[in-house]
Amino acid sequence: MTKTARILSLDGGGIRGIIPALVLAEIERRTGKPISDLFHLVAGTSTGGILAAGLSLPHGGGPVFAATDLVALYRDRGREIFHRSLWKGFTSLGGMTDEKYSHANLERILRETLGNALLSSVRTDIMVTAYDLERRNPHFFKSWKAQGRELDKETTPPERARDRDFFLRDICRATSAAPTYFEPALIRSGSRERYALVDGGVFANNPAMCAYVSAKRIFPAADRYVIVSLGTGELERPIPYEDARNWGLVRWIRPILSVIMDGVEDTVHYQLKQIFERDSYFRFQTDLDRFGPGDDGPNDDFDDASSANIAKLTRKADILIAAKAPRLERLCQLLSEPVTDRAALGYPLAD
Repeated sequence: MTKTARILSLDGGGIRGIIPALVLAEIERRTGKPISDLFHLVAGTSTGGILAAGLSLPHGGGPVFAATDLVALYRDRGREIFHRSLWKGFTSLGGMTDEKYSHANLERILRETLGNALLSSVRTDIMVTAYDLERRNPHFFKSWKAQGRELDKETTPPERARDRDFFLRDICRATSAAPTYFEPALIRSGSRERYALVDGGVFANNPAMCAYVSAKRIFPAADRYVIVSLGTGELERPIPYEDARNWGLVRWIRPILSVIMDGVEDTVHYQLKQIFERDSYFRFQTDLDRFGPGDDGPNDDFDDASSANIAKLTRKADILIAAKAPRLERLCQLLSEPVTDRAALGYPLAD
């Protein structure tokens, strides 16, 4: 019997995370199973990290949230997250001299949604990205490390599980701390070590390759890897040369962030397409272009949580699901097959 490790990767993209949330809801509907029962590893960046944490949150014998619950979170509370008071807009000069939004609403919603759940408690393995400002390196929140697996004994002092365990709410705050939108997250591990972190999208807005490399490590006996990668919409707005040629630091601040994230997404997709056969790599992504003449598409800004834009993003997700119906059906057939036991994949024992 083929020993298959299943990986789900979720891109960053702010409020556009409703698109992968709707695709995940369709997968759960078709398979009749929660996402945490379908995949061995779920990786996420920014809004994708919030989805990964929410879908793996344990409660009794099952997950707390279905994908449809997280769709509702975007629809019902997106405007709270991206709410800016008149005073904040004035004092930050529209986000030019300070972060655009206060982090207070985001932190409150994360606390209400995820409570005191720890990374070590998740139902399936997750990996969430962030960037460490003080150590100047990528930081990967890995549930297996938090559970005492694959710890690095060569460091001084040796790595311990509590060094790698964090509140899920803090992980989500860190991975979604997009520069210029929210201030960096200052959080502490289970051993009280301090971390100053920003959005993992600055280096891995599409974390699928990072997830694959980690899966090779923790599932070494697998003889097949199936990767499902969900995007939050392709950026379509061009940056005209006539505009950009005279931009200085201030004008480039916001556009350069979207350029970096968009470039990373496409590069990882290209790499995985070269490595994997069609039935081992599934990428679901949609354009954000207009629907037709006189029918504008959604705003691709991370923070446009207006009800009109949410409705347009939902339309794009519905179009994607319909356009990719045969591909989605094939994926759900694969996911409906028996899941390979972790032990058979060579999953490491806890220390």
